[in-house]
Amino acid sequence: MPDTPPPQPDSKRLFDLLMKVGIDAGDACALVQEVSNMAAANLITRFESRLEARNAKIDAHSAEFSSFRWTMGLGFTMLAPLLYLVRFVD
Repeated sequence: MPDTPPPQPDSKRLFDLLMKVGIDAGDACALVQEVSNMAAANLITRFESRLEARNAKIDAHSAEFSSFRWTMGLGFTMLAPLLYLVRFVD
């Protein structure tokens, strides 16, 4: 029987269950490690998708703010000649 590293404490319950079922210790340890790797990959994928969604929202807000800034600039630019004309009409 090859020497297998002891499972991590959080994986001990799964390892013990696999041993009760009758799976070899080396195979059980390999399976526990593979399940742990898949869970980590799933967690990373979910985190990346949430991060991408948040970045998309930030980009949308930035575009909206830029549009608002241009509109305000245009409004103030048009207001200046209007105020100039109103001043001379009185």
